[in-house]
Amino acid sequence: MPLKAGLLNELDDEELQAVISGCNGLLQQRDRERKNKALEDARAILATAGLNLKDVANGKAARNGAKAPTYHGGHTYQHPSDKTKVWNARGQKPGWVRALEAKGRRAIEVVPANDNSAEVQRPAQVSAAIKKVG
Repeated sequence: MPLKAGLLNELDDEELQAVISGCNGLLQQRDRERKNKALEDARAILATAGLNLKDVANGKAARNGAKAPTYHGGHTYQHPSDKTKVWNARGQKPGWVRALEAKGRRAIEVVPANDNSAEVQRPAQVSAAIKKVG
């Protein structure tokens, strides 16, 4: 039932304020009802996927609750079963790394063989060692 401008013009200020207040209250009630229905629908859809609203808010839906593995550039990583597949963690991940992560696994970091880097001496240490020997 649309209001006619003539009816509104006949109302005094207090009556107009009452109409405005009633309209605002009705709009707020309808807004609450729409939001409640949307939440009910969202909960029903999420329940079919085994999730709830907290899972979506925390980002679990996208991550499946698992944190993606971190790889450090310059380190060497190897496929757990195929030792010929190696990646130095520079650039994009190769397909075999992505396939492992899709299965919930990760590449194995290859620790370089002992290259005697701990035995490398500074020049001052070398000269002190030579004095002791000579």
